Amino acid sequence: MTRAVITECNNIQYLLIYEENVLAECHPFVSGDSFQIGNIYIGRVEKVVKNIQSAFIRLDEKHVGYLPLNDKPARVLNRTLPKGLPSIAEGDKVLVQVEQEALKMKQARVTGNISLAGNYVAFDLLTGMVGVSNKIRNTDRVEELKAMVPADMPYGVIFRTACEQAENDAVQTELQQLSTQMDQIMHKAEYERNTGLIQGGKPEYLVIMEEYGWTRIDEIQTDNKMIYEELSTRIKPDNLVISKKVLSDHNDTNDKKAEAAEPQLIFYEDEYPLYKLLNLESEISHLLDKRVWLKSGGFLVIEPTEAMVVIDVNTGKSIGKKRQEEHLLKVNEEAAVEIAKQLRLRNLSGIILVDFINMKQPENRDRLIHTLKAALRKDKVPSRFVDVTALELYEITRKKTRKPLYECIGWK
Repeated sequence: MTRAVITECNNIQYLLIYEENVLAECHPFVSGDSFQIGNIYIGRVEKVVKNIQSAFIRLDEKHVGYLPLNDKPARVLNRTLPKGLPSIAEGDKVLVQVEQEALKMKQARVTGNISLAGNYVAFDLLTGMVGVSNKIRNTDRVEELKAMVPADMPYGVIFRTACEQAENDAVQTELQQLSTQMDQIMHKAEYERNTGLIQGGKPEYLVIMEEYGWTRIDEIQTDNKMIYEELSTRIKPDNLVISKKVLSDHNDTNDKKAEAAEPQLIFYEDEYPLYKLLNLESEISHLLDKRVWLKSGGFLVIEPTEAMVVIDVNTGKSIGKKRQEEHLLKVNEEAAVEIAKQLRLRNLSGIILVDFINMKQPENRDRLIHTLKAALRKDKVPSRFVDVTALELYEITRKKTRKPLYECIGWK
């Protein structure tokens, strides 16, 4: 069972994802923040820096974003580009969308490929592009979905994984809604004279749940009345519940989930705070600690730095006097699974170097790599094992999209 919980702890709102009653993801977010991923702006090009192939775009009075020039070119609104002009120029008005929030010293990243996403379909400006999620393996269903797109569709369309079990009417309805919404955005951009925000993105908690997979979530629980009311407009009335406790996994919920294909929404209204019921303060404290203990007695030391994240695996109290090589492999495999889990929980990204305990047998190293790859595949954020260096350091990369947990709420 998968449960999403939205609650507040120490004046910070959190979206928590529990898989089988174990915390799997922890996302702090600023409720009501006007600058967020998904916002669409008419911006003004302040500077083009060719040696880093980027342009800096003034989005509004407070915010500047950077636009990589090797991405799909932003739509220029104040003039018609001469044929063969390779890029935008300073002073141009361009249509852009925030795709990555500001990280440390870097401005927010923006893109010229405006996109909209629903539960079943995503739209962008890649005209003529029709794609289907790789997770949909039924070729008949793939062709059925592609046939829903009109031949004269001026936008790119991607059918998401949830389409596999969805009713065709629901998919087609969303397809039409997003097409109309995109038309409205492009029309407004063409005739709007002022720069600034023209379309706000969805609330961050909604974006995160959609990225995770709306249909993968069985229950959503919150003690925030405004968020409950917002979510209640998106969920069938039969799935709305008022509760004085956190519901546990039970067959009825799974049966309802199978029928409704959407989560059950629960409003928590007990006097005892929800964050205390979840022991959230203690969970956050552990996620800010550099040391993570393993069940075997070993432990990890996680050190984020300016350039990369460094993780050291130690045997600690785990001692195997007999068959030492097998024992070290067992500790390393346990560490690999825990590392993938901690990357998700702490939202650590970029370059990650792991110093596993050295093993003598090459086949054990291969087995460890297999375990690590399998653990990383569970992450919705693109994460992959790269290689083992000459110094026996294991290289991992994880795509940067949001700030890591420690930057959002600070070290303990």
